[in-house]
Amino acid sequence: MSGLTVSPEMVRVNGAYDSDCARAVWDFIRHQSSQGRTVEVAVRETTYSPAEVGNLVGLSRSTVQRCIDDGTIKAIRRGSRWRVSEAEVDRYRLALADDMATVVADDLDF
Repeated sequence: MSGLTVSPEMVRVNGAYDSDCARAVWDFIRHQSSQGRTVEVAVRETTYSPAEVGNLVGLSRSTVQRCIDDGTIKAIRRGSRWRVSEAEVDRYRLALADDMATVVADDLDF
């Protein structure tokens, strides 16, 4: 079985859709079809464990877990494990940066 993985970085170049990527996907589908194969398209979202989120944003795993428990960080439960989407990590990172900027501005009396 062969496959083709397309990451978000491949699809957009400087904010525009990359025609080379679209052409590669189309060529892959055409080739597989010519071999009598069915092409199945699946979407996979990047998710992180609380420990990985902590490493990304500079917090401990237990602090991230408390944020998940109180709803500050949105997460989904898969079995007994919590997973946080990449988009939620980005959102939370920006919120932390905004909070820090507010504290610094208040300290400097802006």
